[in-house]
Amino acid sequence: KWQWPKGKKTESERVEVSLLWYTPTHNLNRKQHTMPKRKSVGGPSPSSTKKRGKPDAKSATSTPQVPETPSDPQEVRLSTSTSLFEYLERLPHRTLRAMYALPAPRGPTVAAAVLRSSCITDMARQCALRLVACGGSFKVGLIVEGWIHRHGRRDALLALRRLESMGILEPTLGLASRPGEDVDEEAEAEDDKRANLMGKDACLTPEFRDSMKLYLATSASSPWPIIEREQIDAFKKNGGDIKSEGKEGKKEKPSRDPPTRKELDAYTQSSWDSVLHFLVGSDDNDRKGGKGDKNAIEEPSDAMVNFLTRIGLTQDDPDYKGSDRSRAPHVITSKGYEFMLRDSNAQVWMFVLQYLNAHAHNEMKDSIRMEALSFLICLGSCRVGEGYHTSVLGKNNKSARTVMKDFGRFGLLFLCRVAGNIAFYPTKVAVNLVASNEKAGSRQTDVLGQSVTATRSLEEALDAPVPSRSHLALVVQTNFQVVAYTRSKLHISTLGLFCDVSSFRRLPNVIFYHITRDSIRSAFRLGVTADQILRFMLVHAHPMLRNEGLPLIPANVRDQVLLWDREQRRVVMDEVWVHQCRDAAEFTAVGQYASDSDALAWGAAHTNKLYIHWSKHTSVQTYIRKWRSKQLRS
Repeated sequence: KWQWPKGKKTESERVEVSLLWYTPTHNLNRKQHTMPKRKSVGGPSPSSTKKRGKPDAKSATSTPQVPETPSDPQEVRLSTSTSLFEYLERLPHRTLRAMYALPAPRGPTVAAAVLRSSCITDMARQCALRLVACGGSFKVGLIVEGWIHRHGRRDALLALRRLESMGILEPTLGLASRPGEDVDEEAEAEDDKRANLMGKDACLTPEFRDSMKLYLATSASSPWPIIEREQIDAFKKNGGDIKSEGKEGKKEKPSRDPPTRKELDAYTQSSWDSVLHFLVGSDDNDRKGGKGDKNAIEEPSDAMVNFLTRIGLTQDDPDYKGSDRSRAPHVITSKGYEFMLRDSNAQVWMFVLQYLNAHAHNEMKDSIRMEALSFLICLGSCRVGEGYHTSVLGKNNKSARTVMKDFGRFGLLFLCRVAGNIAFYPTKVAVNLVASNEKAGSRQTDVLGQSVTATRSLEEALDAPVPSRSHLALVVQTNFQVVAYTRSKLHISTLGLFCDVSSFRRLPNVIFYHITRDSIRSAFRLGVTADQILRFMLVHAHPMLRNEGLPLIPANVRDQVLLWDREQRRVVMDEVWVHQCRDAAEFTAVGQYASDSDALAWGAAHTNKLYIHWSKHTSVQTYIRKWRSKQLRS
């Protein structure tokens, strides 16, 4: 029962107010409202405020355009894939089977990679290999009863279902489902269809069966013929580039020796550093380094700059006052800040994913995607330091050569001229992308792998006479101080995303920051999550902490960052319509009606004010007019 005191009589008005209340623990996952974007990070680094000019419009055609959000549900699912094999899971069955049917070595390599991936369970993998050896067909009842241990028979149908969903088994069992379907239906399917399934045959698709047979019969460890040292020596003995000069009237670059592993790593690091430095707007001194510095960072190509804009990492400066918007400089977006805190494999996959999404509205999208995905999977079977001539891609396969050049822009391939012909050398990023980015669930393994890479980079930097700019080692202390061993302003700007820039202190090879509540909340407003901040500090933790078994992040710092993250969801914004009632009787009647219709947001008894949800205020206004008319007649 409500008791409403009398209040003042004023006109009703529409306002937008903030209703604040404490959200219980079970409501902490409520979706937060959009926060304003910040263009640049304040702090000691001059790179924070520098803006980049626009590239020439002619370069926009170098890479495919990234379309707007597709309306096709299939394309939407593909555009949200977090890994390479999750992307393969969401492809249509006909596309998967067409990839298995590609000519060697692409088809067999794709089939073997899918079978090795975490998309397939261990039981499903064993069943597939046995079916290949048994001719490709076997009774389901014999598979369940004869091949599988009695303690694992409950998962037999799940294994067959996974094989059918990945295009490995013919869709005759009726178990296939695409990702996103509830797995709890397994129990029901096993109970209802067990009797019918036991008499059916589990048949491998001819595309997968033939490709796997060819793969198992191949003794080569690499998908393509490797450029041997003997070929290079024979080419030099026969005169080298002198005899091949002048072909087709074109002057080509001279041949060179194969790049070393260290040169490939430096090339990949330079490619990604140029992108990251462009995002944070590093100045020319930080890019070029000192006089004679071999580790200078070049500006990204115009095609790459346009690509960064199309995928949402940069945007035109919204505060540009000029009349010609085409001359507006580029500034980093909240998505770009989030991109900077990701590990290298996640960054590379984001580029590859956007490259694949660029062909969503192309009539030849299936063939282009098959070409790019099969080429990427074949790169995962290569070794770093081994080269391959472009002739292995086919003389008339222009799409494969286009994909090769695009991957070269992303730092996945090193293109050069070796032994008189153009050759490509896969980098460590391309080789590791297939193995380390199989599934988002392998988070711990990925963190350890990235930590090992960061440790090796630090050790190499300490052994060098002049420390490089690529290493970063963090020590997070219990007093929320962050000690970073680095010389790069890129790392300083990255740490400035979630650290208090006013606490910045610097020595020749070490910087000091403090983590505060305001700095963490500022990072949250940019779109950075607490998990990304903690992951960044874990990946770049100092190797001495790992060697001595010390916690990489103190427990109090980790817990406090998570608590600050929860504070975002304790405030919920709601648009309401405020009604000032004339007297207590109106307040009681209207309040009761609004409460019954679930339109009441809040009521102030001492002021006779009602706060009505804006989406339902029309019906409440109608009730108020009817109630007042009724009171006047009575």
